[in-house]
Amino acid sequence: MFIELLLLVLGILTIAILAMGINVFFRKNKKFPSSSVGGNKELRNLGLKCAKGEEIKCRRDIDGHENMNAGCASCGHTA
Repeated sequence: MFIELLLLVLGILTIAILAMGINVFFRKNKKFPSSSVGGNKELRNLGLKCAKGEEIKCRRDIDGHENMNAGCASCGHTA
């Protein structure tokens, strides 16, 4: 019983991984869509902002530093 269940799960996982691979293979840019707010224009258009960028902005407001050049490392956003 255990072996049958294990084979079934492995088969389902194999099909899922192959389906994701086919999705990437047939896309024009050969990449998965970005789920990061910093790299996804649609998420930014919805008003969602990078959490790191927001933290940097809040920290600047609290500390009173206007000319800090540090930005978000993952998306490059400077608040």
